Amino acid sequence: MIIHMAEGATPDQTQAVIDRIANDYALRCETIVSATTVIGVKGIAAIVDEGRIAELPGVERVIRITEKYKDASRNFHHEDTVIRVGNVSIGGDNLTVFGGPCAIETEKLAVDSAMMAKNAGCDVLRAFVDKSRTSPYDFRGLPIEKGLDIAAAMKAATGMPTVGELIDLRHLDAFLKAGIDIIQVGARSAQYSPLLEELSRIDTPIVLKHGFGNDLNEWLCAAAYIMSGLDRQGRSVGQGNKNVILCYRGIRSFESETRFAADISMIPLVRQKSHLPLLADPSHSSGDKKLVERVAYGFVAAGSNGLEFDIHSNPAEALCDGKQAVGEVEASRIVGNCRQIHGSLQGIGYETGKSQLVAVR
Repeated sequence: MIIHMAEGATPDQTQAVIDRIANDYALRCETIVSATTVIGVKGIAAIVDEGRIAELPGVERVIRITEKYKDASRNFHHEDTVIRVGNVSIGGDNLTVFGGPCAIETEKLAVDSAMMAKNAGCDVLRAFVDKSRTSPYDFRGLPIEKGLDIAAAMKAATGMPTVGELIDLRHLDAFLKAGIDIIQVGARSAQYSPLLEELSRIDTPIVLKHGFGNDLNEWLCAAAYIMSGLDRQGRSVGQGNKNVILCYRGIRSFESETRFAADISMIPLVRQKSHLPLLADPSHSSGDKKLVERVAYGFVAAGSNGLEFDIHSNPAEALCDGKQAVGEVEASRIVGNCRQIHGSLQGIGYETGKSQLVAVR
């Protein structure tokens, strides 16, 4: 629910509305102040008597939001969200590239791959300690402690912020202690509510991958849940984690020649529906390094705020997704050309608002 205060409404009138929502319905509100004040009601707003709120002094109109993903919706938050990690800005007018190995295998391979990602012009380093694989028998990474030590070595060697995939909630504290800058929720965990709820209690930026069978509503609902700070009963238990980054990778379909089916029209559609930064993954959607380059160009031309793709120093010997990993020469060409495409097409083909910085780490 969104409550628009009338032009000239006083701070006391705004506070009276917020107090009424809190006292009568035990729901939390957030306000946006511009030319007029807008109050967003968080939680299960269906219990709110719309007529009673509309009659309060200073209220111009009350609008019920039909989307369940209010926190992630551009209807409530018109400006593009920009998340800053160190010197890297993600979202808005920026094109941000995440690159590196699909999984940490050995320290030498990991550091070599990290240096390749840096030399190619990537902004954020993939340092995946644990991976949820197609089969549980496939290589999924080293023991957590050893993998996190290598991730720290990759970060030290490059000076780049790192992103790591979290599968097991028991490892969250270890990830944070080890200095992982961005936590990724993989496609297989995209609707695992206990994980999303726990990540809503921290402010570390989160990359939420697109689940294999998720439609847009399910994906954005998962993002909004991380942002909401609500528990399973819909009660407010915190401010929520506003630092959510979406990453599209496609869905499973009948086509077997590519790894996943990537609907390119999802990119401008998500940009219209949501203010959150949107990355796209040409490696996992195509599954073949021969396809990665052109697919990457398509994602950027469609309006993605960045890319996440696999870079490996020795793909032929990789224990995880070597078939879709590119080398330094290809990675450099992809990054350079994508930045040119982004610059030439920026702002064309979809409607977005102004950028707003929301996170500094």
